Amino acid sequence: MNNRSHWPLSELAFVWGGNILSKVMMFVATIYLANKLEVEGFGIFSTAFAVTNYISLALFTGIDTLTTAESAKLSPETVWPFSKELFHVRRKLANLAVILTALIALYLGRGSRDCGLALILFGLGFIPLQFYTVNLFYGLEWSWPIAVYFVGGRLVYLALLFTLVHGSSNLMAAAGAFTAAIAIENIFLFLCLFLRYGKVADRSLPVPKINLKPVLLLTLLSALLLLHENAPQFLVFFMKGEQEAGLYASSFRLIYTAVTFANLGGFVFLARFSKEGGEGTYKRTLLPALILGVLFAAAGYFCAGLIYSLLFSQSYEGGALVLKAGIFQMALVPLRVLAYQRVIAKGKARTALLPLVLGVILSIGLSACMISASGAIGAARGLFCGEAVITAVMLFLAR
Repeated sequence: MNNRSHWPLSELAFVWGGNILSKVMMFVATIYLANKLEVEGFGIFSTAFAVTNYISLALFTGIDTLTTAESAKLSPETVWPFSKELFHVRRKLANLAVILTALIALYLGRGSRDCGLALILFGLGFIPLQFYTVNLFYGLEWSWPIAVYFVGGRLVYLALLFTLVHGSSNLMAAAGAFTAAIAIENIFLFLCLFLRYGKVADRSLPVPKINLKPVLLLTLLSALLLLHENAPQFLVFFMKGEQEAGLYASSFRLIYTAVTFANLGGFVFLARFSKEGGEGTYKRTLLPALILGVLFAAAGYFCAGLIYSLLFSQSYEGGALVLKAGIFQMALVPLRVLAYQRVIAKGKARTALLPLVLGVILSIGLSACMISASGAIGAARGLFCGEAVITAVMLFLAR
């Protein structure tokens, strides 16, 4: 059994450093793709990616959460038998994801053949995801494969992009490069796991059974929040076409990257929120998070034109206005994340379900109305308004 109470600081820094570096490389990949595919191609790419990313997170969040918790209880002899059962469950989820992706691709392909084909290529990435074991390694506190996974996988992706994608005609190569990188990094994880634990496996020992029921509610809540975040991308593509979808995607990716970096440190508060005195920690954290969010958002607002002139080609003219329309959600998302963690720590997940459903419906409705009126700018405004609604709901429930 893994009996360390916590990771050594050096190993934790190794994992976090790899995670941060991987996000920097993904940002580089995004800017490269945006400029090479141009605005219409990037709109198609981003919409297809958003569909598969949503399916992936909605289906696998629960099993990933459970894997981290259960793997911390394993002895070296039971890691491999547990992994085989984990692969069996993940294979079923991967098959379901492939089927859902294929059905959506058939529907999208009627209006945009390129979007349908890109979605099929992205969907093939679900096949190697059955061997995804990063959360298992988190539970086992085995740090270097996690760091190599984060950094190595992104390096492979960047190398494939630089080799294969040189213009707007290489859209399918871009989608294929992402899927190939997913396959390579998950094969690496599988080999690490097998070489370390396969030979010491003892199948006579009891192995924890994987029961998804305890995490179904958290999975549903996560799926709702993800729907709120991704719906404007789907809606602007369907309602206004590829160019507006590309403009929106360029601004959303900038904001998403900034928020992701801000939230890297946010999740460390979940354990503190669960302890005695957690309410005080939560309240002390809110104001600094809001102030920092407002400052970064204000900087992004006033520098939007400069950011677009430095990072994007002329085909993204007008993107700075889209960025300005949605940039202040940077001030809201950290508050929503902190409040959501407080809600979970207080055991109020079931209470949050109905208000969150209503909030997401209102958010999507606002986005649809604003997109109809002003395209990509409306999508950004709609997401900001929806974020304000969802954040208000979370803050109310966390009070």
